Amino acid sequence: MADPEAEHSKGASPHSGGADAPPRPDQDGEPRPYGPSDGFRYRVPVAPASDGALASRAGQATPARGTPVVTVEADEEPPAEERTDPDDPDNLAGWVGSLAAVEEGEMIAGRRTGPLPTVPAQPAAEPDDSAWSPDDEEYQPTRRDLWQPRPTTSREELISKLDALAVLVELGRDHFDPDLVERARGLLKHAGARLRLSADHTVVALAGGTGSGKSSLFNALCGLELSRVGVTRPTTTAAHACVWGVEGADNLLGWLGVPPRYRHARVSELDRDDSDLNGLILLDLPDHDSVRAVQTAESDHLIRTADLLIWVLDPQKYADAAVHHRYLAEMSGHGAVMVAVLNQIDRIDPEETEELLTDLRRLLEDESGVHPRLLTTSAVTGEGLRELRQLLVETVADRRAAIDRLAADLDQVVAGFEVYGEPDGTAELPPPARAALVDRLAEASGVEAIADAVETAHERRGARAVGWPLARWVRRLRRDPLRAAQLGFLTEEVAGTGTGPMGAQHAEIATAIAAAADASAASLPDPWPQRVRAAGRTHLDTLPEELGAAVAGTLPDESVAPSWWGAVRVVQYLLVALTGVGLVWLGALLVGWIGGGLAEPPLLFLAAALTAGSLLLGWLTGVGCRNLVTVEAARRREYVETHGTEQVKRIAVERVVAPLEAELRNYERYCQALKEAQPARRR
Repeated sequence: MADPEAEHSKGASPHSGGADAPPRPDQDGEPRPYGPSDGFRYRVPVAPASDGALASRAGQATPARGTPVVTVEADEEPPAEERTDPDDPDNLAGWVGSLAAVEEGEMIAGRRTGPLPTVPAQPAAEPDDSAWSPDDEEYQPTRRDLWQPRPTTSREELISKLDALAVLVELGRDHFDPDLVERARGLLKHAGARLRLSADHTVVALAGGTGSGKSSLFNALCGLELSRVGVTRPTTTAAHACVWGVEGADNLLGWLGVPPRYRHARVSELDRDDSDLNGLILLDLPDHDSVRAVQTAESDHLIRTADLLIWVLDPQKYADAAVHHRYLAEMSGHGAVMVAVLNQIDRIDPEETEELLTDLRRLLEDESGVHPRLLTTSAVTGEGLRELRQLLVETVADRRAAIDRLAADLDQVVAGFEVYGEPDGTAELPPPARAALVDRLAEASGVEAIADAVETAHERRGARAVGWPLARWVRRLRRDPLRAAQLGFLTEEVAGTGTGPMGAQHAEIATAIAAAADASAASLPDPWPQRVRAAGRTHLDTLPEELGAAVAGTLPDESVAPSWWGAVRVVQYLLVALTGVGLVWLGALLVGWIGGGLAEPPLLFLAAALTAGSLLLGWLTGVGCRNLVTVEAARRREYVETHGTEQVKRIAVERVVAPLEAELRNYERYCQALKEAQPARRR
């Protein structure tokens, strides 16, 4: 069977090539070529209609070949008043036809076509318009596949969802799958650019492999021979665009990367306001399986950026794994913005059509996981073109394809973030875990040990300061085993314990932080437990010194003794002196009494009482003052322990709990953003 694209190429207009583009008339009637400054290569006229009969296998209208671009002769120059129309400075009205009423049989895609070729009628299979139900024994496809439209998403809702995706990227850029983060960043950049461009235009791309008939279908929809067809492969070497309504389309086409020489415009005074396709940008993409890498790359780029994607498949290669696995399977959630067109339907017998459609639908659903609308077309017989054009009319009228495509892309990307959280997810550091963290940090900082040392040191200093001097002097006469073993420095160290900062134990602090992190984030999905633990360890290197310095700041100044210690010491030394005087007096009286009996017994009793009373009073004073010192030491211990624990708690909150809870808030923020970015049906 002859290649339909080859058949189309034989009848192509000589004016369809780039170098052979016709000149356009100047304001004064002289022709001049289109320059590079023109946004579009062609201003396409619509030729007058001629009589012709439509023929198709199904009894539908058969569209004819497109009308070639023609040159306006000098005698066709419009009147001067029309040439000076300020709304038409380029005299476009003289280059275009009108959409005057014509017979439906003389039109393709709403355009006049001129004489239509006669195609021999073929028997058409009766279409089965019954919808499939679970009770049917065999799945019976319909002519136009049943599909589910996307839930309505407004532009404002889409922007809100994109903002939520930006939050997901921000929170996960250093911890999530790099490919996923990169895809999300690319989508944000792409969506931002598309939303800033024309919202009045809908970009529809015809994509497919070599020989699928994209260009023939493109020309048939445009009503003109704009894209070259032929038997050589690849035929379409660059993307072609046909635009209905050029205002605001230049920037969009520039963003798409369509060169100006491949931009074609359908414009007329009626097209500008009344065309049912006004706002359509129809793209004919290079073959996705081209042997030329640059063409494959261009096709892939436009497949990712088109608002509505029409996959053109042919009966011989509709099951091509490159289409189903490389493209369709990766767009499983894009059924609402995708159309599968089985082209060149004239190549197969009518009775085989339903069987082929059933198999194609099976491939789409089972192999690719997509549920697009499914149509059959033929650029040769015109079958299905009217339905395809109607689909384009509806799409352009809705002005929703761009939003729906971005929403479908967004849903697909957001699905990858669901493994890292759940909508409305919460996390917190339990109060018992917080208290346990403070206790373990206080223990690691040695608060209790330092408080005990402060108590012991104060008791030792107090004993030396207010203890009974005679008892202290007697103890000094006793042999010190530590000094005998030349270990007296230990006594000095014990005496100085608690007078300076003490570093906390690094390992114990790390263990305490890990326990708190596990208590708050152990149940969260990866990598949040690791992130929470890392947040808690942010200040781990400096934490021991900070804790030690904070605890040391609560220690009393041991260089300043209580004032009452001096008064007690004076009293005790007076008692010692009084004891000495009593002993001397008692000794003198005893010597006199023994030598000559001059001492009276009452005097001896008084001297002995003075001496004994001084000794007893001094001892009691020492014991009482030591008890006071013990009470004061206990108070100091309590002060150091209480205030030291408070300082540990303060540092724990500032250096451990705050970063840890900030990461937990990040998780909750992530979950809230995930909920906002997800489609409503998935929440």
